[in-house]
Amino acid sequence: MAKAKVKFADVSATVTVPVGTRIIEISEKVGSYIAYNCREGDCGSCVFAVLDGAENLSQQSTLEKATLLAHFKEVVSGWRNCTDLDSLQAMIRRENFAGRRCRLACQTQIYGDVTVSPL
Repeated sequence: MAKAKVKFADVSATVTVPVGTRIIEISEKVGSYIAYNCREGDCGSCVFAVLDGAENLSQQSTLEKATLLAHFKEVVSGWRNCTDLDSLQAMIRRENFAGRRCRLACQTQIYGDVTVSPL
């Protein structure tokens, strides 16, 4: 069986997993701070950042794209409603400036070496 290495930058842990494993399955086991709720791609709470190796992950499904779109529409709306600069800057940092490298941990499968981090 083919294997891949996943590095979780937030907890400095690297694990070897079978190809096809979802990020959420591994993040729980290593104690990464990638949040989750529904595990089905509906809620968008398991958004994480891909730091390296994005080409070694599954392609985004239609469901994942729609959920990320909804999540970041809420983020942008929150930015518009921000009343002070410090809060706005904190939100932008937390959301990785609208998630250019973001994926859903419950939907993303590993096909090669990758480094990830929670937002």
